[in-house]
Amino acid sequence: MNANISLQSNTGLPLRSPQDVDLASFNSIQSPDYDQGKPIEDMKRLFNKQVIVENDTLIDAETIKVPGFIGIADEETIINFEEKPVSGHKDIVQFLDKHGLLICTYQYNKDRYGKEIDLRRQPQSDSEINDLMEIFIKNEGHHSGAIVPAVREAGNKAFASLNEPDCYQSGLYGQNGFVAVAQNLVFPEFITPQQQKGYNDSIICWMALMNPFVKFSENDFNGGDPTRVIDRASLKEFLKNCALASLGDESAIAFLNDAGNKAYCAEFVYISLNTPVYPFNLQGLTSLLNDEGKAKEILTFQEKQNRRQENILNNRSANPEFQAFNIQMPVVPSDLPPLDVLMANNGANIDSSSIPFPAFTLSQVLRRAFRSLLPRHNNVNDPTTIKAQVKLFGYLEPLILKQLGLDNNGETSEEETAARVEKLKAVQQFMTFIKSQLQQNHNSYAELDSIVDKIMEQADGLVCESDAKYFVPPRIYVDLGQNDGDGNLPQGWGFQLNTLGALIYRGAIRDIAVTPQPPTPEPTPEIPEAPSENNPPREKSRVR
Repeated sequence: MNANISLQSNTGLPLRSPQDVDLASFNSIQSPDYDQGKPIEDMKRLFNKQVIVENDTLIDAETIKVPGFIGIADEETIINFEEKPVSGHKDIVQFLDKHGLLICTYQYNKDRYGKEIDLRRQPQSDSEINDLMEIFIKNEGHHSGAIVPAVREAGNKAFASLNEPDCYQSGLYGQNGFVAVAQNLVFPEFITPQQQKGYNDSIICWMALMNPFVKFSENDFNGGDPTRVIDRASLKEFLKNCALASLGDESAIAFLNDAGNKAYCAEFVYISLNTPVYPFNLQGLTSLLNDEGKAKEILTFQEKQNRRQENILNNRSANPEFQAFNIQMPVVPSDLPPLDVLMANNGANIDSSSIPFPAFTLSQVLRRAFRSLLPRHNNVNDPTTIKAQVKLFGYLEPLILKQLGLDNNGETSEEETAARVEKLKAVQQFMTFIKSQLQQNHNSYAELDSIVDKIMEQADGLVCESDAKYFVPPRIYVDLGQNDGDGNLPQGWGFQLNTLGALIYRGAIRDIAVTPQPPTPEPTPEIPEAPSENNPPREKSRVR
């Protein structure tokens, strides 16, 4: 983190510097997820991790880069550590006024701060294996949701949140000890500011409609829950059933109650980010339902919510902020076209079966995990990093087998057992091959990257027929928002996420005057001439 960042960022909005955070106050606040972390001595190192390779070697890596901190609290007015009354909403509302929608990924970094990853021995206990999952595979991300504008009954601007499950954090930010990384959507330059706002508003409306009817995947969100929305057909099927469920369609409700169609937190966000192909207006809903009458009926729910009148969404929601009508459903311009239509009208060649935000594959999650914690792109043949990569990959076997469903011995027939054993053998052989490749020296990182490309194609081939192929863990939003030149991330329709800052409790921040400066331009996404058909939707890891 740049220590010189004070109150300005590329947004022109009030970011707080590491020096603006009172460490004594920040360290005194524990979240429910506290896991024996050490006191933080330098806020610039909040997202740093240490890896012990051998007794005398240690790797220190900044796993997430943020430009600064954003103050937030559920209460509209709080008393900060200086005993001064400050607003818990003012800072975050300024960001919402500019961006309209923030994707937030909650992190364990504060709860586990200073706990090293010790590679001198293989993890033994379930807790050690779980720690490895949380730290390495998930990069400490454990929940993703959306922070959206809210308006209190008196007309005061505020914030609220939409999550899966919809009751999560009572529709607000949650515990004071939480830390979350906030991302905004960055659109291609030909999409006007008015259209950008329209798509953001449409996403909020879709979240509001889906939330009461989509069921949370509470049984297994560490790999056992399938990612079913992977292309345009499955997206349309899912959204159509959500829309029909709001109209009382029993078959649609049964579809959403099916275990395979439930969604955990990050999956709910992921589906929502793909909804702009069906804008929440009359033409978008009619296109989805092929029934203008039903589309109009759904829009009446929006009207009632905005008038603070009881409606089916309000009645079925478990989100107190939505129940109280504080979360409104913004009116989307009637002429806002489906996103793919707008893209095509501006010369983008969009595969009709693709979706704007593809999911990750298991191989992409692993690749990103190594890049974040044990990067080789700056020094491809660093012997310490190579040794750490090989050791860590060897420890991942039980996690990968779990993700692929190969740790389950509940087969009901000899044929099923034989099939699992054969696949297990293939995966183990493959992992041995990867370790042999990782420990070799290479002429350049590009050469290593090319080799890894071929390895990962093989990895994805191992699960090509499996529900386990596609993943949307909470970390993906942070990964996409780093914009660090990683060409191995899924490529969508030219959109980007941008990291705005890390959300922390406003009461731990000094009460300083903020005079925002004019913003510097945000990076403009490149629009691919033809999104690769070989880069389809790319999951999930306790992904909530």
